[in-house]
Amino acid sequence: MGTYTKSNSILAPLWRAVPLNATTQQVLGLERSEQRAYLENLWHFNHESQPAATANHTDLYGSSHGIGVRRRFNQLPCTVASRKARADLLAHEDPANCRILVLGDDDLLSVELAQRGFRHVTVADCDQQLLARIRAETSALATPPHIIAADFQAGLVWDGKADVVFLDPPYSLAGAAAFLQLAIGSAAPKARVFLMINPYVIGRDFSRLIAQAVHAGFHLKQQRPAFNSYPIGWFGATILRLAWRYLLGAPSDKPTPRQLYFCSDCFELSRDQVS
Repeated sequence: MGTYTKSNSILAPLWRAVPLNATTQQVLGLERSEQRAYLENLWHFNHESQPAATANHTDLYGSSHGIGVRRRFNQLPCTVASRKARADLLAHEDPANCRILVLGDDDLLSVELAQRGFRHVTVADCDQQLLARIRAETSALATPPHIIAADFQAGLVWDGKADVVFLDPPYSLAGAAAFLQLAIGSAAPKARVFLMINPYVIGRDFSRLIAQAVHAGFHLKQQRPAFNSYPIGWFGATILRLAWRYLLGAPSDKPTPRQLYFCSDCFELSRDQVS
């Protein structure tokens, strides 16, 4: 147990019931106060501030989330509403000229952008099945996304530069930092980077990610709290309900939504001048 949990962890009693993917390991490794903040964040999102758009979370492209015990490459696709909201961030960009890079795309943002007429979309992912799906969904378009099969641990082989980079990185400090570094290295001098992440999962170390971007000449232009919603499978939702009830002490008389969601913020990082 010591491998995945700290001595003052409040989630240790449930560790054997949770699949030890990267996100789970990250949460179990947080301090007690950080774990409580994480649980409270998801409690408030699901019970008080969850947007009405999550009521209909069916994926337009038929994605299946299963029961949430095992997911390919630790994927957890966002809702259709979240995907559209991400694309809406580019409402003032010129689809004919804006160069866009999507790092990891189980959310199918590249499909959304290509369908909206963006001509210079590049998507990179390690999941060959996902890339085949993106290719099939966009094959009839005049300008489908440029697809790169990439193992991000080995870097990204791409000689282009992007005006906009989207990333929804793995939920570990090392994974998020690696994705962010790829985004920074692929960004044009005056690029914007949209980082989708729940800072409560990273805990106090999240400041290190922002510092990483600042060191590369970016600044935090805007933070959009609870911007993204992700439907949680049955198993994960059961664990979350147990954590709320027995570890957070949530009131048992308060109704819990049938469908639970993970959430993340949108951090807009901007480099307005040549560095």
